[in-house]
Amino acid sequence: MPRGRRAKLVKPKIPTRLERMVEACKRMISLKDDLVADGFGTLLKPPGAVKLLAHPLNDPKTDGMIGHVEEPLAMYIQRVSVVDNFSQRPPFEHVVDPIYRRLIRDFINAAVMPESKVAILSKTAEGSKAKSLEESNIRYSVVDGLQRLCCYCLAILLVWQRDQLVKDGCITQDSWDYFSEDVTKAGEVRIATEKLLKRLIRYEIIYQINLSGLLHYMVTFNTGQRRMSLPIQLEIMQRPLIDDLENRGKVAVWHANAGLPGQQRPKEQFAASDLVLATRAFISNNAQVSPANEAEQLLETDKFSNEDQAYLENVGDIDDVVKTLKRLSTKVHPKIMHVYADDINRRYILSGGGIFLIGLAAACGYVRNRNNMKMLDGALDKLEALLDEADDDPLNLEQYHHALSNITSSRGKTIRRLVYDTFLRFFMGATPELEWLDTANQITGFTA
Repeated sequence: MPRGRRAKLVKPKIPTRLERMVEACKRMISLKDDLVADGFGTLLKPPGAVKLLAHPLNDPKTDGMIGHVEEPLAMYIQRVSVVDNFSQRPPFEHVVDPIYRRLIRDFINAAVMPESKVAILSKTAEGSKAKSLEESNIRYSVVDGLQRLCCYCLAILLVWQRDQLVKDGCITQDSWDYFSEDVTKAGEVRIATEKLLKRLIRYEIIYQINLSGLLHYMVTFNTGQRRMSLPIQLEIMQRPLIDDLENRGKVAVWHANAGLPGQQRPKEQFAASDLVLATRAFISNNAQVSPANEAEQLLETDKFSNEDQAYLENVGDIDDVVKTLKRLSTKVHPKIMHVYADDINRRYILSGGGIFLIGLAAACGYVRNRNNMKMLDGALDKLEALLDEADDDPLNLEQYHHALSNITSSRGKTIRRLVYDTFLRFFMGATPELEWLDTANQITGFTA
């Protein structure tokens, strides 16, 4: 180093808000295992069946049963989880929010919290009813109280790990300063942590309901809060389908309720709600499906009493759905991304906005419903062969965007029909390639 020049001081990097939230979520997810590893295992024995405080009530709306439970916090955080839940909202930085940080502080100071509401579903057939509280293969889903659960977990972390959370990039120094006095008053680390884990929690338990009933309660109990988005409603109702696509179809799915604030969906991944709509478009060979109409249909009153309809109405063979969407997302989609690798506006056309996927899925559905899956396989072979040709624009997307620029009224509806009709004409052999402008001319009278 030249003489006289001072060495630069390297300041430690301050974690961003997103980094803090990611780290805090990791701590909450592994909380039980970390507590056991630190010697709190005697308080965290696996819970048995819930014990009701009184005889449950029957809800004639869903034909479900509702009871009340009281048990230690250590047992409650094992039953329910901040992950693997049909979450109403993604997590956020509770220790900074003025309302939730006060709730955490009050809980540390032994304040009694309002009852949360928890639903039980069977794992035997995903989304089906748990007939009894004694069943072993069940899933607990937070209906109302997910943010309180996060606050409970953060309170445990604060009492147990204290200012180490600042050093580990979980919370800000300002947040620790807000809690430090009350945490110190709680007593020595192990005694205070054990006391918190033994704190009695009351919650409402709902069972003998299916996915439709679960969504009913979620919407009902969250009407006074931020409205549950349509994509999340669709994900909740069609969770078994999404699981099939992820597990059997190996489709890369992005869940609307999985992202933290500031996180964006990877463009190559398919939104779960888009896949739900694409499935409906495929089944009905109708490109004019929408989140609002689909959610409204799923919430129809008569469906709450019919468990068979909670999955997919008139789906036929679910294997056909999984097979088709798997091929579109794992075979056709990668080829499109490869062919249009240098064009960011076209590379993700299938996973990007939903309309293109829905229109294509509806066209596939027509071929399958009108003929059979063998004919659909042949149609998709034609599409893949088109993408394999040594052509800069095998899908004629230049022509597609030109056609879009001339659609001025009822754009969403017209674009869906354009995609559907163009692919259908190609699949059925009416055109040797994707003739976007010719289709647009037939739909709107537009002439290039």
